[in-house]
Amino acid sequence: MHGDKSLVRLASPRDRNSIRRDAYLLRLKLGLKDTPYFPIVEFLENVLPEIDTSFHIEVLEDFELLGVQAEYVPSFNVIRIKNSVYEAAVSGYWWARATLAHELGHYYFHDEKSVRYAKLDACKKVPPDFDPERQANVFAAELLAPIHLIDGMSEREIGRRCGVSYEIAKRQLRVLERIKLRKQNKHLLKKKRSSPKA
Repeated sequence: MHGDKSLVRLASPRDRNSIRRDAYLLRLKLGLKDTPYFPIVEFLENVLPEIDTSFHIEVLEDFELLGVQAEYVPSFNVIRIKNSVYEAAVSGYWWARATLAHELGHYYFHDEKSVRYAKLDACKKVPPDFDPERQANVFAAELLAPIHLIDGMSEREIGRRCGVSYEIAKRQLRVLERIKLRKQNKHLLKKKRSSPKA
């Protein structure tokens, strides 16, 4: 349908903060706000189909999904997963868990109405907040290793307790540091404004 290679996918804009809030609210609704290890397989198989009765997952033979590990197909409201990826996720492998959480991000944010195809000007990139793949990656990281739970943990500890890669752990720790720094700067600015002039 969209065979033109010069077209790019653009999603409705979402910044990291709004994606983090959505992931947090999902955990809150499920009673998993304080649980480091998010049970992604159980959620997709047992919980989401109860919440959204039209949603389902399909585990396919690897040869049936050539070139992709998993995909979300909005028109059928299905996440299709290679059998090898599914088995790895069941066994707790971080890369497979991240793959499923990524597709869940597409389920949450990217139906046929919210993603459009556009031709960008030469040398232009998709702006980060409009990039559906970035949005799904951020959602996966925020769902699996939420920053409100990782404060004070090392990368290794985050990896072990949250079931994520050290790369995701490192990225989430960097985000947490930026948030802390922003709060600190805001606090200092407030203090400066309220202090009496000499």
